[in-house]
Amino acid sequence: MNRIATVFTALLLMALPARSQASDLKPNIILIMADDLGYGSLGCYGSKEIKTPNIDALAAGGMRFIDFHSNGPMCSPTRAALMTGRYQQRCAWVADEELSPVFREQRKENLPQRWAWGISKSELTIAELLKRNGYHTGIVGKWHLGYDAGFHPMNDGFDEFRGFVGGNVDYHTHVAGYGLKQVDWWNGKTIKNENGYTTDLLTKYATDFIARNKAKPFFLYLAHAAPHSPWQGRVIGRKKASQEIYREMIGVLDESVGTISQALRDSGLEKNTLLIFCSDNGAAPPPKVSANGTLKGRKGSMNEGGHRVPFIASWPGVIAAGSTSGETVMTMDLFPTFAGLAATSAPTDHQIDGIDLMPLLKGGSIGTDRDLHWLFGDSWAVRKGPWKLMGEGKKPSTLVNLEKDLEENHNLIKDQPGLVEELMKQHQQWIGSVGNR
Repeated sequence: MNRIATVFTALLLMALPARSQASDLKPNIILIMADDLGYGSLGCYGSKEIKTPNIDALAAGGMRFIDFHSNGPMCSPTRAALMTGRYQQRCAWVADEELSPVFREQRKENLPQRWAWGISKSELTIAELLKRNGYHTGIVGKWHLGYDAGFHPMNDGFDEFRGFVGGNVDYHTHVAGYGLKQVDWWNGKTIKNENGYTTDLLTKYATDFIARNKAKPFFLYLAHAAPHSPWQGRVIGRKKASQEIYREMIGVLDESVGTISQALRDSGLEKNTLLIFCSDNGAAPPPKVSANGTLKGRKGSMNEGGHRVPFIASWPGVIAAGSTSGETVMTMDLFPTFAGLAATSAPTDHQIDGIDLMPLLKGGSIGTDRDLHWLFGDSWAVRKGPWKLMGEGKKPSTLVNLEKDLEENHNLIKDQPGLVEELMKQHQQWIGSVGNR
């Protein structure tokens, strides 16, 4: 009887659909990162001008963060922190001359332009770590961490790449917006242009990636171009005000999120996938668009509008639907979060500044009271609890209590000299540990 039961069980398991056995797999990870999307640009974050039903639905089915911050107020610094789990100032950055021949040509013409940011090959990326631990890894969209072949994303742990390596492209021709004005549209390690609107093409590549990788754990980094400039809608030549086009671009981005969510449901992967949607920094919108809501500042600023951005996490059955978190977290926290899902961690010689967010996503707490820091050029900010101190160089200029004054209207620097001294000391210690760059 035992032998008959064993045979019967084996036949039953063989008859089960392949996807029903996928629960034994490590969870899939999808990160959708918008480009220059502001805190107030989504319906679920209070926008009355821009309709985002699909992203709103993602938030309704998962957890919405109201105190999430990009590591930097600009594109590349945040992406470096994402890839490494470290403050970008701690990363080994590479000189522009090594990253791009375009920069060398510009130097010959006395046209220096720092557009070729990138991290050293000595840095460990989250894609490399996940790949070592059985994940199929893909990036669809914007890379912006090096232009020369040596800094291609497929040399940094990604098995697949479809998209562009630069800071932005024309949404229809896919010609680079910075550096040489040439097509920046890649299929793997080959430039191969394709007709179509950038947001739609990236969505198509992402859904194809999901369909091809149903039977194994995967990490998909969908780094959208929208709503970064140039402000272009789906139809070429349509006469619209820039504000209307901008809202349309976010609408198409919202459609993309809906398509990705549906692709997960259609593939039976929804309950075994952590899906995250966020932005790389604050908005830089056309005039008369309140893309950052009531927050002061915009892209490039140390004010909240420069780095407080939307962040939504969804995982049915794991993350409580309709939940909200007020914990202060940053882009660099995604590295240890993803590593933990793969049942691994970075080597001890790779210092991680981020923390694993899964206890928080599951309804618990992260159990830490850490100081957080931002630095861009001479501008800096340090955050401890509700208190945020900002300054330039070695001079503090503004102290605010974000719990009582999220719009940063009241400078309390003269009222709290002891706190200013404490935060300034912490900032200087942090600078000493990561380097002033």
